Amino acid sequence: MAGEDSLTVERTASGILIRRPRSGKMSAPLVATALILVIASFQLNSTMLSPAIGDMAARLHTSTGVIGWSSNIFLAVAAAVAILVPPVADKVGRKKATIVSVIVMIIGTVLALAATTPMLLIVGRALQGACGATFALGNLTLRAILPGKKYGFYLGLVAAVNSGVAGIDTLLGGLITDHCGYRGILWVILILEVLAIGAIWIWDPETIVVDAQKMDWAGALTMTGSLWSVNMVLTLGFGMAGWVSPWTIGFLVAAVVLGITFALVERHTAAPLVPLDVLARRGTWGLLATTFFTMASAFAVLLFALPALSQDGADGFGMSATVSALMYLMPFSLVGWLLGPLVGKLAPQIGYRQFLRGGLAGSLVLMIGCVLGYQDRWVLFALAILMGATYSAACSTTLNGLGVLYSSADRPGVLPGLNSAAFNMGAAVGTGVMSSVVVRGMAAGKGIASYRGALIVGVIMGCVALVFSLALPGSDNGEEKI
Repeated sequence: MAGEDSLTVERTASGILIRRPRSGKMSAPLVATALILVIASFQLNSTMLSPAIGDMAARLHTSTGVIGWSSNIFLAVAAAVAILVPPVADKVGRKKATIVSVIVMIIGTVLALAATTPMLLIVGRALQGACGATFALGNLTLRAILPGKKYGFYLGLVAAVNSGVAGIDTLLGGLITDHCGYRGILWVILILEVLAIGAIWIWDPETIVVDAQKMDWAGALTMTGSLWSVNMVLTLGFGMAGWVSPWTIGFLVAAVVLGITFALVERHTAAPLVPLDVLARRGTWGLLATTFFTMASAFAVLLFALPALSQDGADGFGMSATVSALMYLMPFSLVGWLLGPLVGKLAPQIGYRQFLRGGLAGSLVLMIGCVLGYQDRWVLFALAILMGATYSAACSTTLNGLGVLYSSADRPGVLPGLNSAAFNMGAAVGTGVMSSVVVRGMAAGKGIASYRGALIVGVIMGCVALVFSLALPGSDNGEEKI
């Protein structure tokens, strides 16, 4: 390949330029290890801090609802980054984009460590969200270097980490919180982030789309602004502000105006971020909607509603962070870790959609069980374990895989990026809405029933996710069955 440096391995049939990692050896296990470290360092900012909700509120002299909003900001920024970064990374290199993202995340972690007020914590959490595109970038890297069947296995492995580090993260988070406070967790995350940069630098190959199109900044920014506004509408509407608040109405107007502007921009630009005909495909809007509502339901129930209920000393179960993690966070994460690679291996043979719909239906039944048994800690414990199979393994793995399988050949980074944005925005909206429902219920004197309201939100979102999944189109190329 004349004109390319000596580190170039190959130019794939799909137009991806792959350069050898600095280690000199292209090893799928080492590449996966590096990606797992990066994804884990980002994901720990969500899962590992879940047992620390009560401690963060106490040390910063605020409520669990406000801490929930800080998580909302973290996830909303991650969603925005997931839209903006992958198309840019197609052109400049996914490895470079990943390293820059981790550096910004490290700055955010340092700020969160130094925070003495809720506002400074929110700023730090926002910067931590800069790594929101890491899973999409890692997913695309694996797809570029691996054949279909091997890709499914490694996808399942990495997706399992994206749902939690085998439950060890939440247990360790609880133990650290009980002995050192939430800042001890942030120190652990900071160390992992530094290790992640080193691993990516040494083991990760650089992948670049040779004929990547020019970045559509106007489309990306208007889409991101519209989605952010929708997030604020739902958070404020369900919260103390209410649906008729000037702020809620203002964000609703902004969402509509920016959404229309996005459509006009995409219609008239030469290289749109998402051509409107592509956005109109069932494989695009169906996937994004399914991902969004899956995260707004199952993820928010498991990572916010149950931990907050269990740690609430006044109206909930009054558990320590460690006990809460042992009962409601570690079990489901461990089940997902064990079953995720198996789902990734079987999904190409049986069908990604079948696994996804089964997982969504199972999660919906289990969340209904949570609504009915929300006052019984052991009922919730059993249901959370089962959701490790339905949500963490079946839904998370297949949704991430479909983001790549439905993507277009000319802009392979766009749909995985949008899908990552849907993951993060759905989680942000679910967490924000549920925290608002809890805060509003507490203010009205509803006590523990406030958490029941949050769980009902999860059920409603889960129903919508299942309906949208029915729109996903199928295909079978002999190697992978959708």
